[in-house]
Amino acid sequence: MAMAEIGATPKGGVKRLTLTEVDKAGRDRFRGWCEALGLAVRVDAIGNMFARRPGRNPSRLPVLMGNRG
Repeated sequence: MAMAEIGATPKGGVKRLTLTEVDKAGRDRFRGWCEALGLAVRVDAIGNMFARRPGRNPSRLPVLMGNRG
Protein backbone atom coordinates (compact mmCIF):
# COMPACT_ATOMS: atom_id res chain seq x y z
CA MET A 1 0.00 0.00 0.00
CA ALA A 2 3.04 2.29 -0.06
CA MET A 3 2.14 3.53 -3.54
CA ALA A 4 -1.42 4.35 -2.44
CA GLU A 5 -0.02 6.78 0.14
CA ILE A 6 1.06 9.06 -2.70
CA GLY A 7 -1.95 11.12 -3.70
CA ALA A 8 -4.27 9.53 -1.15
CA THR A 9 -7.71 11.15 -0.92
CA PRO A 10 -9.80 11.58 2.27
CA LYS A 11 -12.30 8.88 1.22
CA GLY A 12 -9.67 6.20 0.59
CA GLY A 13 -9.00 6.76 -3.10
CA VAL A 14 -5.89 7.91 -4.91
CA LYS A 15 -5.48 10.91 -7.22
CA ARG A 16 -2.21 11.36 -9.13
CA LEU A 17 -2.85 13.65 -12.08
CA THR A 18 -0.31 13.45 -14.87
CA LEU A 19 2.52 16.01 -14.82
CA THR A 20 1.93 17.01 -11.19
CA GLU A 21 4.38 16.71 -8.30
CA VAL A 22 2.23 13.87 -6.95
CA ASP A 23 2.57 12.02 -10.28
CA LYS A 24 6.34 12.54 -10.17
CA ALA A 25 6.49 11.20 -6.61
CA GLY A 26 4.65 8.03 -7.67
CA ARG A 27 6.89 7.55 -10.70
CA ASP A 28 10.00 8.10 -8.60
CA ARG A 29 8.85 5.51 -6.08
CA PHE A 30 8.12 2.97 -8.83
CA ARG A 31 11.52 3.63 -10.44
CA GLY A 32 13.24 3.24 -7.07
CA TRP A 33 11.59 -0.11 -6.40
CA CYS A 34 12.45 -1.38 -9.87
CA GLU A 35 16.08 -0.26 -9.74
CA ALA A 36 16.48 -1.76 -6.25
CA LEU A 37 15.46 -5.10 -7.80
CA GLY A 38 18.03 -4.70 -10.59
CA LEU A 39 15.51 -3.89 -13.33
CA ALA A 40 16.37 -1.51 -16.15
CA VAL A 41 13.80 1.30 -16.34
CA ARG A 42 13.02 3.42 -19.37
CA VAL A 43 10.39 6.03 -20.12
CA ASP A 44 9.05 6.56 -23.65
CA ALA A 45 8.27 9.87 -25.35
CA ILE A 46 4.79 10.12 -23.81
CA GLY A 47 5.74 9.05 -20.29
CA ASN A 48 4.98 5.32 -20.24
CA MET A 49 7.39 3.54 -17.90
CA PHE A 50 8.91 0.16 -18.71
CA ALA A 51 10.88 -2.00 -16.28
CA ARG A 52 12.81 -4.95 -17.66
CA ARG A 53 14.38 -7.93 -15.96
CA PRO A 54 16.41 -10.11 -18.29
CA GLY A 55 15.31 -13.73 -18.36
CA ARG A 56 17.53 -16.79 -18.08
CA ASN A 57 17.16 -17.53 -21.80
CA PRO A 58 17.50 -14.47 -24.07
CA SER A 59 16.15 -16.41 -27.06
CA ARG A 60 12.71 -16.73 -25.42
CA LEU A 61 9.91 -14.19 -25.88
CA PRO A 62 9.32 -11.71 -23.03
CA VAL A 63 6.41 -11.73 -20.63
CA LEU A 64 4.69 -8.34 -20.43
CA MET A 65 2.52 -6.84 -17.67
CA GLY A 66 0.94 -3.44 -17.39
CA ASN A 67 -1.47 -1.17 -15.64
CA ARG A 68 -3.69 1.43 -17.26
CA GLY A 69 -3.89 3.19 -13.87
